[in-house]
Parts: sequence; structure tokens; C-alpha cells
Amino acid sequence: MADGLMQQPVAGFIAELQGSDPPLPERAEFAQQQTFLSTTLAERGDKRLALTVVLLSALGFAVGAPFATRPLLRIDAFIPAYEAALILIDIITVVMLFGQFRGSRSTALLVLAAGYLYDAVLTVTHALSFPGAFAATGLLGADAQTTAWLFMFWHGGFPLFLIGYAALGGRKMAGSAKNDGINGAIVGLTIVATVALGIAMTALAANAASLLPTLMAGNTTRGMLHVVVASIWVVGMLAVVALWRKRPHTVLDLWLIVVAFAWVFDIGLSSVFDAARFDLGFYAGRAYGLLAASFVLGVLLIETGGLHSRLAAAKALLDNHAQGLEERVRQRTVELEAEITERQKTEALLHQSQKMEALGQLTGGLAHDFNNHLGIIIGNLDLLGDGSTLNADQKELVDEALTAAFNGAELTRRLLAFARRQPLRPARIEVNKQIEEITKLLRRTLGERIEIALNLDATIPAITADPSQLETAIANLANNARDAMPKGGRLTITTGVRYLDADYAADHAEVTPGGYVLIEVSDSGTGMEPDVLTRVFEPFFTTKEPGKGTGLGLSMIFGFMKQSGGHINVYSEFGRGTTFRLYLRPEEALAEESEAPAPDAARLNGDGERVLVVEDNAKLRTVLVRQLHELGYVTSEAGNAAGALTLLDAGAEVDLLLSDVVMPGKIDGYALAREFVGRRPGGRVLLTSGFPGTRLAELDELGVNFRLLDKPYRRQDLARVLREVLAEPAPVC
Repeated sequence: MADGLMQQPVAGFIAELQGSDPPLPERAEFAQQQTFLSTTLAERGDKRLALTVVLLSALGFAVGAPFATRPLLRIDAFIPAYEAALILIDIITVVMLFGQFRGSRSTALLVLAAGYLYDAVLTVTHALSFPGAFAATGLLGADAQTTAWLFMFWHGGFPLFLIGYAALGGRKMAGSAKNDGINGAIVGLTIVATVALGIAMTALAANAASLLPTLMAGNTTRGMLHVVVASIWVVGMLAVVALWRKRPHTVLDLWLIVVAFAWVFDIGLSSVFDAARFDLGFYAGRAYGLLAASFVLGVLLIETGGLHSRLAAAKALLDNHAQGLEERVRQRTVELEAEITERQKTEALLHQSQKMEALGQLTGGLAHDFNNHLGIIIGNLDLLGDGSTLNADQKELVDEALTAAFNGAELTRRLLAFARRQPLRPARIEVNKQIEEITKLLRRTLGERIEIALNLDATIPAITADPSQLETAIANLANNARDAMPKGGRLTITTGVRYLDADYAADHAEVTPGGYVLIEVSDSGTGMEPDVLTRVFEPFFTTKEPGKGTGLGLSMIFGFMKQSGGHINVYSEFGRGTTFRLYLRPEEALAEESEAPAPDAARLNGDGERVLVVEDNAKLRTVLVRQLHELGYVTSEAGNAAGALTLLDAGAEVDLLLSDVVMPGKIDGYALAREFVGRRPGGRVLLTSGFPGTRLAELDELGVNFRLLDKPYRRQDLARVLREVLAEPAPVC
């Protein structure tokens, strides 16, 4: 039976969630067939259980029938207790059946509910009229025949309702099951009609002495009783046959057949084979009546309990699906945010490129036309200056005008440099040698308060560029650094070789992947705020006081680098300093080098080493952790030094500390590195920063030689340096 009862609307919903729902054309029929006991088709297990109950009931009847006339002790309280239980069972069954009718609009269910209500009404009046239960002769104006006829009306009426249920089959009332108003009205009218019928039968029984034959003489039966009981017994058997012929059998049909059999056994023991009230047949028959009333209620309660269980399972499944959906939404949201961020970054780069290109075209065109006008002015002034008719004052005016015109020509030259239209004279340059020569001049021009430090890589190759333009670019950067250090400071010039890969080139349209000679100019000055940093290469943009700068120095360098096939970027932190990096292609075989394969990443992968990543920039930290995972490292992460120390105090196992140097808070990267080495002897340290190592070395008061990786760096640079650091002896503080 359990297999049949478990098929409910929520079962179809669970099946749909699990991907096992029936085909679309069959879903409506499927849902209808799985809704109630009256529509759930009986399975083999249901039929076996029902047959077992019937056989056991028949066995009990066969055993009890021969002894039905044996008198037993009279218990006056038996009838009130027994019929009170019947009334309670019937009322609960009525409520549940009416509830199923409201959901299914089944006419058969409506008739069946009315039958159980009729049974309850007649049970009430039978109990009230039974002699000795509440009064010596019973209530309701009863006489000696009232209770007997009420018993007959009661036991003969209910099988008629069962026959009506079987005859109506699967018929439904017109209209929608969702119309609660109409359904409620139908239920109300059915209740009124059924109660009225019960009252009418009670009134007829109350006047049985004058209207109906005599059935009882005291507590003993009369011959007419057996005729009436035989008729009722036949009606009960007809109910069994009608229910059996109703096909296909539902779970409710099976248990109504069981009820009908128990009803027949009840009548047989209590009215056919017994001899008087309070004999064995009297008590045994009513026990069958109690069982008959309980069967349908039992399966309805089992159905309700199963429904609650399946609702709980459905809710749990829905919760799991909801959590899965939320997780997928969260993941997709993160992906979309990353896509949007990347698109915004690309759009910003495109906008900046287009803006700089537009400014270049505008300023280049203006400079070209302006040079033409200056040529006319300078030529005429030369003619005037060569004349002998000018006095001293006039000669002075001409010279001043010529000086201003030449200054204008210098201005246009810078504009042409930004627009990448200036004539270049490329030549072979030994970069270190040229920097050493220009440094001699810078030491005199920058002043004693500016310390100049050189960190030159002797292995760098020569480059091909315009020597004078490169010298001017370095001088401009040095002068800007001096202005950013009004109280003095350190200017560091570094050279080296860097490989810019395809990923970096994808973010910078002008970059061709390959090897570059790096010239890095760094200062310990005031630095730049982010809004200034985004406009630093625009022509005529300056943060200096009026009259102290044209705003063309950096734009000229920008144009020179572009025109020379190079690249320039800038890194700055407000209050810390600024670093400019100039990338120029080496002299030899640029094309071949650009196509040279990147270093073999497989040789540089990690082997499960545990890396603690400390970086205050959340987006950069996320990228770095992802790179480390791809390289084969196990990571933990913190947004500042305090968070990293908390992880270390909690016992986190760390083989290498990878930390930014400049971080918010009282503890910078160097201090964190010293704490780490003190707490984890044998641990390795790799620091990163946008400032060059020679600039940051002065921050390390104890002089511990930690490895430093300059930002920005590529993945292969990170992989290479990590392997080198892990292979080196551990630092000691």
C-alpha cells in the first residue's frame, strides 16, 4: 500500500526537479492520477494487503459466528463509548474527504463524504436513543423499537452511499477546482442535505411503533428483524460487488471493499447470528463496525503523513537546488564583474589611445603650421637685423624678437616630438655609457641636495635610437624628479633587460612581445595622485606653478618612445615617490627576438610549496593567487601585515612569504619579512613593489638582503624568481 500512497503531486514535482518528469503531453494526466487516494491506482502490494485484511476478517467472522448467541455481561457504558469513537472517526473522515473533493471536484468523493456524514448522524441518534445509555428507555422520545430501526437505517443506508460512489466512478463536476466559493457552497449544501436525511430517518424511527413492524421484544429479537437484516445484508453484498466491478481499482476502492466486507460481517454477527443484545455477536459485530469505520481513516492519515514527509523532502531538495542556483549566480556574477572590469579596462585603454592620437594629430598640425609662420618672422627679423640703419635700441628689439621666435621654434619641436613627427637621427647607443656621461651634467644641474645613484647592468646590449632625444628624455625625467623633491632626496637610474610577453602586449597596443632594454628613473619625492597619473603624458598638462613648466616634457618623451618603437610606463604612490620605465628595443635582430619562445614554464612550476601572499590591492592579490595556483603552489592570503601575522600566529604552514613592500598600517613589507623569518626560521622571502630595488633598499633599516621583484612583472618573471628564491639559502635576521 505504501507504494501506492507515495504517489502525490509533490512526487511529480520532485521528479521534475530530478529530471525524471513525464513527457509534456502526459503531465496533466500524470498529475491527476497521482493526486488523491481516489485517483491513485492500486498496485500489487496494495491489493495483497487489502486481500489479507479481508481474509483475516472473514476468518474472525467464521470463528465467532457459531458462538454469537452466547450471552455476555451487560455493559451499559459500552454503547456510548463505542459509538463516540465511531462518531469521532466518521467526522474526521468526512472532513478529509470533503477536503479531497475541493481539490478534485469528484462527484464520487462528494457522495462518499455524505455517506460517512450520514453514518455519523445516525450513530449519534442511535446512541442517544439506546435504552440504558443515557436514560432507561433512551432519549429523543424513543420507544422499544426506535433504536432497532435506527440501527437498520444506519447499516442499510451507508452501503447505498457506497453503491452510489461506485456508480459515479471518475465523474467530476463542471467548473474549476480553484473556485473556493463554489466548492464551499457545494460542500455546505451536501452537509445540510445529509443531516436533514439523518433527522428524517430518526423521526421515522422514533414513530416506529405506529408506522413500522416490530423488531425487538425487550432485548430479544423478533422474526421480522431477520427479514429486515437479510435485506440490509444483501445491500451490503451489492456494495461489495459494485465496488469490485469498478475498474481500474484505486487505493481508495480497495479499502472501501474491505470496509464493505467488514460492514457485512458486522451485520451478520450483531443482527443475523446473535440472539439478543449484549451477547457475543452483539459485541463482536460492533467491533467489526469500528474496524470498518477505521480503515479509510487510517489510509487517509497515512496519506497525509506521507504527504508531509514528501513535502519535507521536496523542500529540502528545493533548498539544495536554491543553494546550487545561488552559487551558480554568485559565480556567474563574479565572472561578469571580471568581464565588465576587463571590458572597462580595454575601453579605457582605447579611449586613452584615441585621445593621445587625437592630441598628437592636433598638436602636430598646429606645430607644422606654426613653424611656417615662425619661418617668415625669423627671416624678416634677420633681414632687419642685417640692416645698417638700425640704432642700438632698434637692434635690441630685433634681437629680443628673434629670441622669442627661437623659443617658439623649440616649443613646436616638442609638439612635433609628442606627435611623433619630429625628424629622428637614430644611431647606435651604448646606454650605460651615455647615462654615465649625462649623470656628470645632472650632478651639477640638480644640486647637492639630490643624491644620484646608478645601478647599471653591464650585460645589456646596445640600442638604436636618437642619442640627443634619449639624452633629453633622461634630463627631463631628472628635472621632474628634482622638482618633486624640494627638500632633497635620491634619484636612481637603473638599466637592465626585460622581456615583455604577449599578455603584457595585449594590454598595451603599442608593445611588441620580446626583449627590451630597460632604463628606469626613480625618485623618492612626493609622488602623484591617481587622477594626475592618468593625465601625466597629456601635452600642456602640468602640476607645477604658472611659469615653471610648459607641460610638454613628458608628452615629448611619450612621443619619442612611440616613434622609436619603444614603450614607457609610470608607477607612483603619493607621498612615496615615482618611477618611470623606458623600454627600447635592442640593436640586433628585433624581429627574431620578438618571435623567440618564452622561457619554458614547465621547468619553473612549483611543487606544492606553501606561499603566503600579502598584498593590499585586492584585485592584484586575486590575480597573483590565481597565477600561483596555476604554477603549482598552495596559497594563503592576507590584505595587510596584521592579517598575515594573525595567520602565522594561528599556525599556518608557510614556505615562502610573498609580500608587497608599501602597505597601509604601521608594518611595511620589510618589517613583516623580518617578523616572518624570526617566526619561521628557514622560510624564504620575496618582496614586490612598484619602486626599484635600489630605491626601496633604504627602507630596510637592518639591511637584510631580501629578494625584490619590481612591479609590474610577468608570470614567467614571477615563476623564475620564485624558483631562484626557494633554491637560495634562507635569509637570517
